[in-house]
Amino acid sequence: VQMSNIKQTPFFDIHCKYGARMIDFFGWRLPLEYQGSLKEAVAARSDCVLFDTSHMGQIRISGSKAEQFLQFLTPNDMSRLKPLAMQYNLFTNHQGAVIDDFMMYKFDDSFLCVVNASRKDKVLEWLDSNKTSGVDISDESANTALLSLQGPKSQKLLEQAVGFSLDGFDYLHFIRKEIKGIICLISRSGYTGEKGYEIYCAWENACSLWNLIVNEGNEFSLVPAGLGARDILRIEAGYPLYGNDIDETTNIIEASLGWVIKGKEHNFIGKDKILEVKGRLSRKRIGFIMQDKGVARCGYSVYNSHAVIGKVTSGTYSPNLNKFIGMAYVDIDFTNIGTAINIGIRNKLCRARIVSFPFVPIRVRNGSNK
Repeated sequence: VQMSNIKQTPFFDIHCKYGARMIDFFGWRLPLEYQGSLKEAVAARSDCVLFDTSHMGQIRISGSKAEQFLQFLTPNDMSRLKPLAMQYNLFTNHQGAVIDDFMMYKFDDSFLCVVNASRKDKVLEWLDSNKTSGVDISDESANTALLSLQGPKSQKLLEQAVGFSLDGFDYLHFIRKEIKGIICLISRSGYTGEKGYEIYCAWENACSLWNLIVNEGNEFSLVPAGLGARDILRIEAGYPLYGNDIDETTNIIEASLGWVIKGKEHNFIGKDKILEVKGRLSRKRIGFIMQDKGVARCGYSVYNSHAVIGKVTSGTYSPNLNKFIGMAYVDIDFTNIGTAINIGIRNKLCRARIVSFPFVPIRVRNGSNK
């Protein structure tokens, strides 16, 4: 029986059929893993995997003032976006901290913001509180299903499913196509760092789309993957997770997301506070590799010999590197690459070393026909 407060994606029965281990994730029943997170994380970097990401929020902004409105709420310069292109962006508050990180899609007459499930209501609230005339906001999440196909074999598999070449399809762009009669929006980005695609369709066509991709996927060693693998892959890529590595107390400079600020001229909410912090940074998000065995979990303390200098925000075992890796915020004096640090794991100080992001080579931007 579906609990009234727990939501299910249209793929719920499919996940159960595959024997997925289901968990509650911000009010959604989602697969944590099918055959095991480590196996699925390896498959994403060697072959390809399919994620159900239908829990993500889709908010459409339209109207004559839509672009001006969004430009004022975000640090990335949207005036550079052409129709059928997309960008990574942030909604920042008046303190210059992160309300959410999201992907922005530009259509001819509107913008689609694909936001984190855990933040959708907060983002809607924020948009409404800043709304001006000439701006329409609609929540399309309930009618939209979303699959994410990731991995080096994803292009060949998708080409077979859609029946045409994807060679000219560049990173951070999207197209609208029919796949065997199902109208889809296909974009090319990826939260795994691998080459991959996001495929949106109407909720009622979702299961047909899944079956179609899985049937084509047999010869490409496609496996379904869950939240566990997704977390490993995004840590390997050095990408932050909202709620762990960034939140409403994190300034975007200390989060190592300063690169998002484009266009010196454009004014946006929180800009003054962000620039203020830039001059006197006290901590920064860093990546580390454990020298001793052990998973550094969120909340564990980071030490310089015996003094606490920070906190772990994400940590995992990386099956693709065969190493324990993680992210932390540490005092600015200890952020240099190569710095030796210690992580407190079960009353023991374990050795680690600061490294640069990403932990694995990022292939998501590979040329269109690689």
